[in-house]
Amino acid sequence: MLAGLAVLLALGAPTLAEDSEDCAGAAAGSQRIAACTRIIDDGARSPESRAKAYHSRAIAWADSGVNDRAIADYGNAIALDPKDTDAYNERGLLWLDKGENDRAIRDFDRAAEVDPKKARAFYNRGLGWARNGDDARAIIDYTQAIELDPAYLQAYNNRGFVFNRIGEFDRAITDFDEAIRLNPQHPFPYNNRAISWGAKGDAERAVADYSHAIRLDPTYVNPYGSRGIYYFYGRDPAKAQADLATAAALAPDNAYYAIWADLAEQRNRGVSNLRKATSKLDMTKWPAPLVRMFLGEQTPESALAEADDPVPSRNRGNVCEADFYAAEFHQLKGHPDKALRLYRLAVRDCPRDFIEYVAASKALRALGVTP
Repeated sequence: MLAGLAVLLALGAPTLAEDSEDCAGAAAGSQRIAACTRIIDDGARSPESRAKAYHSRAIAWADSGVNDRAIADYGNAIALDPKDTDAYNERGLLWLDKGENDRAIRDFDRAAEVDPKKARAFYNRGLGWARNGDDARAIIDYTQAIELDPAYLQAYNNRGFVFNRIGEFDRAITDFDEAIRLNPQHPFPYNNRAISWGAKGDAERAVADYSHAIRLDPTYVNPYGSRGIYYFYGRDPAKAQADLATAAALAPDNAYYAIWADLAEQRNRGVSNLRKATSKLDMTKWPAPLVRMFLGEQTPESALAEADDPVPSRNRGNVCEADFYAAEFHQLKGHPDKALRLYRLAVRDCPRDFIEYVAASKALRALGVTP
């Protein structure tokens, strides 16, 4: 009986080879985590083997949404193998997700030091600089990534996005053109090139690019929202309402789309469903004050007071949005003089890649005023 039990136990226990295979990625979720844990806890395993197990378990934790444990495991993998550039890069991306941009940049720094020819390290560090609002450094790192990998579509797309933000629209278009050449089926560069065309005042090309992005991916929310805004100021309320309602349906937790969908519905049908939309919105953070303003629960002045943010780039964006949406609020209430002043502030102060900048320019033209 004892011998038979031993055979059954042996048949039921994973082998070393099975654990190695499952931990390396043949299994998923809890099975992968368990296999990696057995390797980590096996004192007979080499430091190299345990480092790989920590790395694989980190990936499994991250895939399961347990980012803190993933970060800890990447740290253990790095301690055992300080030259694991993938661990630095992957941990850095998790730091970015947590808003710990400086820690992310330090990880990408280390990855680039260990392997100066690893394009992904420079691309990721560009993401970090861009999140920190350091556009000059972001452009340098995206450019380095492109020099190392001339087919790096995401680097062209993201560098173009930064060029948009600083108002270098022709350079942005050149980058988006190259991203599209590399993959004509990818919708993001079309959407971002549309931002450039819009900022240059070419509404026809902007709408064409937004429409193409939608054809490539009918679930991609951004081009619906932006194209809807063009229709909104192009005196086509039915198309505006259709696009903005689609955007709000695709992203019901996005307050901006909820506001725009409501503005279009009020303009087209004279009704408001904004209060109903708030059930899906986080009303504890920006731009909740703008939603409350349109609901009549806050004044434009109090909404502007809540736009303040300690991060300068976010503060600038929030103030831009407060000015623009307050202008729309006054326009809705029949106060064009107040709206005009605020539209002008938005055109003056909004980042050039913000849809509110383009919208404010169009609103001024609709009022017969040169932006």
